[in-house]
Amino acid sequence: MVVTGADLPIGRRVVAAALAEPGVERVVAIGAQPSTRRLAGDAEGPELLIAPFALDDSRLASLVAGATRVFLTGPRSGLDIDGTGGADIDVVATRSFLASLTRVGAVTTLVVLSSALVYGARTDNPIPLTENAPVRPNASIEAAVERAELERLCATWSRSRGATCALVRPCIVVGPENEKWLARSPWATAGLQISGVVAPVQFVHLDDLTTALVTVCRSRVDGPVNVAPDGWLTVDEVRALKGPTARVRVYKPFAYVLARIGKYFGVAPGDPDALLAGSGPWVVANDRIRSLGWEPTFRNEEAYVDADSGGIWARVTPRHRQQLALGGAAAVVFGVVIGAVFFIRRQLNSDR
Repeated sequence: MVVTGADLPIGRRVVAAALAEPGVERVVAIGAQPSTRRLAGDAEGPELLIAPFALDDSRLASLVAGATRVFLTGPRSGLDIDGTGGADIDVVATRSFLASLTRVGAVTTLVVLSSALVYGARTDNPIPLTENAPVRPNASIEAAVERAELERLCATWSRSRGATCALVRPCIVVGPENEKWLARSPWATAGLQISGVVAPVQFVHLDDLTTALVTVCRSRVDGPVNVAPDGWLTVDEVRALKGPTARVRVYKPFAYVLARIGKYFGVAPGDPDALLAGSGPWVVANDRIRSLGWEPTFRNEEAYVDADSGGIWARVTPRHRQQLALGGAAAVVFGVVIGAVFFIRRQLNSDR
């Protein structure tokens, strides 16, 4: 069994699950570092082979020889957009890796970690989306476009090999390991927010996504599979879970410009595209994954709370919260004006 992206929270969990899977003789953890600890199995269990290489590294060919099951959970890099480990997918390296599998592998089952964001974050989306919904990622959200291309590439390769290809599309993925990401994402309902957003949202726990990936592998599912808990949360329900916190709400075009300026000057930790992803609904139905025997152990609100430890803001008195929020809003406006001036000047100079 082969697991790519083994350095990511989800990849590490899949490696641990693979080591505990009956009948597995060897697990190749691609991307894992030599310091990675063996989280499952024992001395008599499957062999764990650490492969700290990129997907297009020629040394992988001999390591993956004879592999029949592959979990493609990475590589991903850059700023995250949905909790799965990064916004940028190396499609070129993935194509090279699949070519290696063609030469030396005997793959019968390919499990690809994608995202429900490939359906697009759109106001006209049905609620919930099923696997029959068309793939139409927002052109302005590069991460969603790349995931759609990843799905197309892997599905085409699998058909040519006679292998099954499960395209796993989770909703927003949360857990203790990506707490910092959640805190700076628009789904934390804190900081910079788009005013008027009413799109419902779902949160699936890393543990539940892991069992879903293992389930579709065992079942040799072919095609898309949504992964999400039952139901969804409204924006007000998420805000209630988050509790009192500082928020700055502005209209969508202005919020996106602010985020881009902040990213340009390195003062905003979030991804501007995530604001767009959070402005429209992309909640999904979980009927297909449930029909395979999978059940979520975390409800939406439980997954969110497990990933959000709160912060000092929750311990500040209401009066001080108001003062800090007003002061913060004024600082943001001032900083945006100054930043916009520098940004425009720089653009003008670069055009000369």
